[in-house]
Amino acid sequence: MIPVRPEMAGARAIVPIEALMPVLPLADTREEASHRFAQSTLGQIFQGKVLSRLDDGSFLVRIADTMARMVLPAGTHTGDLLHLTLMSREPQLTFLLGPQPGAAPTSLSATGRLIDNLLQTAQQNGAPNTVLGKTALIPTPAMNTEQIAVALHDTISTSGLFYEAHVREWANGNRALSDLMREPQAQAAPTQPADPAAAQPRSDTNNTVVSQLIHQQLNTLEQQRVLWRGEAWPGQTMEWEVGEDTPEGSNREMQPSWRSEVRFELPTLGTVSATIRLTGEHVQVQIHADSEAAAASLRAHGTLLSNAMNAAGIPLDSLIVKQDERA
Repeated sequence: MIPVRPEMAGARAIVPIEALMPVLPLADTREEASHRFAQSTLGQIFQGKVLSRLDDGSFLVRIADTMARMVLPAGTHTGDLLHLTLMSREPQLTFLLGPQPGAAPTSLSATGRLIDNLLQTAQQNGAPNTVLGKTALIPTPAMNTEQIAVALHDTISTSGLFYEAHVREWANGNRALSDLMREPQAQAAPTQPADPAAAQPRSDTNNTVVSQLIHQQLNTLEQQRVLWRGEAWPGQTMEWEVGEDTPEGSNREMQPSWRSEVRFELPTLGTVSATIRLTGEHVQVQIHADSEAAAASLRAHGTLLSNAMNAAGIPLDSLIVKQDERA
């Protein structure tokens, strides 16, 4: 598959097939590129034309009046036509690169075929890229920060996104089996029903769960972020995104940077989002509100947040509160 990612040059395709490479638009923003294909149906085939070879070895390609930079297989020449199938529009445009006329057919390894089958199953079932919380993170907002931190950690840890790594930790004696059994893959493990007739529905359900999880795992690897949506506490919805924010092409010795963002719809303040960036011991917080009145109210209480973080040994480098310009 070829993910269209205008902001991340050099991204890798998530399916291990040699002929499939990433495509990066040069002139379009993500919103503009998405808008151009918004009315296109999934599975629609587009023809791309190789316009020129760039100095870095990549190629300039025209796809439906959109200019893109594409890393193509050896032997590609200016003027070649490419067959591209639209696979998804969200969270990013993704194309499947078809074989060139007269080219040897691309073959998949057994692992590749398994992943391809699971991805197709997940797409057919409308698998979300976001982890959906089934229960509220905490029973009440009155819980202390340590309890909230544990709840946030456990929510991601037991989501199933890192199940294979946790199995390895368990095998090495570094993780309890009881913790492993809390994850969806362990709960979906096949059992021997007393009534054989009951086995098929159970198996279909388990296959769907596993397919969706693999889809989310591959998306997490590709995007380098985790998306979660659910209730922070009963009745209060929350969207949460956490991922690595280290700049592309940064020095290996540079400390990794992490970004965490939460978004709430609050009864008094309206829509509020908070972004925390952590690099080493440096912490920056930016808060957006959908009205200037809400931003002013949050700004007035900014000292409380700063003092609380100082008391916890996490001094803030900066705290910015402003109205969201997109509101």
